[in-house]
Amino acid sequence: MNDLFRRHASPLLSGLLLASAFPVFHFYPLAWIALVPLLASTRDDVPTRAAWRFFSAGFLFHVLLLQWMMANIMWAGGWAVLGQLALCAVLALFWAATGAAWSWIRAKQSALFAALSLPMLWVAMEQLQGTVFTGLGWSNLGYSQGPDLILVQWAALGSAPVISLFLVAVNALAALAIFEKRWRYRSVAGCIVIAAFAHAVGYLMMDDATYDEDALRVGIFQSNFPQEMKWDPEYTTHMVEVAVEKSLALARRDDIDLMVWPEALVTGDITKPTLYNPIAMAVNTGGFHLFTGAARREAGNSYNSSYLIGKDASILGRYDKMHLAPFGEYVPWAGYIPFLSRLVPSIGGMSAGTNAVVMQVDGRSMGPMICFEMLFPPMAQRLEANGADFLTVITNLAWFGRSNAVPQELEITRLRAIETRLPVVHCANTGISGVFDPWGRFSMVNAVVDSSGRVFELRDGLKPKDIVMHRLVGSFDLPDAGARPVPFRPHHAAWVMVALAAGVLVFAGVFGGRGKMREQDRP
Repeated sequence: MNDLFRRHASPLLSGLLLASAFPVFHFYPLAWIALVPLLASTRDDVPTRAAWRFFSAGFLFHVLLLQWMMANIMWAGGWAVLGQLALCAVLALFWAATGAAWSWIRAKQSALFAALSLPMLWVAMEQLQGTVFTGLGWSNLGYSQGPDLILVQWAALGSAPVISLFLVAVNALAALAIFEKRWRYRSVAGCIVIAAFAHAVGYLMMDDATYDEDALRVGIFQSNFPQEMKWDPEYTTHMVEVAVEKSLALARRDDIDLMVWPEALVTGDITKPTLYNPIAMAVNTGGFHLFTGAARREAGNSYNSSYLIGKDASILGRYDKMHLAPFGEYVPWAGYIPFLSRLVPSIGGMSAGTNAVVMQVDGRSMGPMICFEMLFPPMAQRLEANGADFLTVITNLAWFGRSNAVPQELEITRLRAIETRLPVVHCANTGISGVFDPWGRFSMVNAVVDSSGRVFELRDGLKPKDIVMHRLVGSFDLPDAGARPVPFRPHHAAWVMVALAAGVLVFAGVFGGRGKMREQDRP
């Protein structure tokens, strides 16, 4: 019975515990111990068996973490379920490769060497997950730790993977302490030192947000339009008119400098009079700039775009989304495998933009990002390098209802703020909308507009999850950008870990068996 549990239940338990560390349950301390059952079950395995157990844990973890993808069954039919399971299997293969490599190292080197090598292997795996085949780094362990604001300050040094490094190191040493008596006390001490060091340095990196005396005042409209309305041309003008009404109501209460609407609110050509005229009236009357997502067609190509409209109704800037969502905005390899376009329904044939853009708004420099792009640290860090002193992320999660996609996406965006030390305006159609300061503290939209145009504050004590799928507005003073603690860009640190992981594998191969022999000679 014990062997049966070790062989099959232990990996699945790790997958379950690790998924529970992420939203919606968000028992984030579990990430410090969730991998222990998996590591214990593979401690004596050959690489092939370890790979299978890591695959089992990774597959269950991703199925639970990415269950929001199954919500697409409403739009794509049963293919959504098959696609989600296939994606989870592909991501689990990265886990399998990590498990096989770790088992191979363990067979050649001491248990301590293997335990210390696993964090580097894991970070390399997460980095490759986030870049290979367009990349999906959604499941990086670091994204589970958002509520621990002190720990996640490490993202300013090495993005999410460096946080994963600490988590996996503690898991590996905890497993070593349980099953290797000779290392027990030193392993426990190592866990304590790592956790204490990570939090101590994170505490030193914390700071308070600062504001200019004449800070830019940002208004946000969380529109909460169902996905069906966005595909129905009968509502194209209606959605813009509602947005104008709510925005002007907020502008009458507060002195708004920049109003932000979410992705896919303007579903037609923004320059057409039926859409442009109400927008022009809004910015002229409200005296604010407007930043909004909009559809765009040019030379037969379709773009997911965003526009900055000036107070005089002129178009001051446009950004075309560069990193499109696979199987959502385009079908990968459709040119080589034509039947994929029929098997996997897509929004269809979107074209990618080619240039990162920084836009000027009343003395501040805004770096725009659209939806899926917030998943990629280099994109945010490039905007910061190009002079942006705040980021604006607009997104449409109406596809996924109240699923765990909504709070998970918010936690990913939190780390983009910390990495770049820039405030981030986050405007989502169905939520969760608000502003992050450069240290990851979040202020959410907090008011409703009634039918007569009066603005009422929400009651105190609400949590971000309470505002999902509600039509809300909010206004915020935009904080100043913070100082980055290191001169290099944080995403470079993850590639250093990839190089170190490769070095560990080479070392284990060249000096294979020597560390193992020394360990076995001990009394």
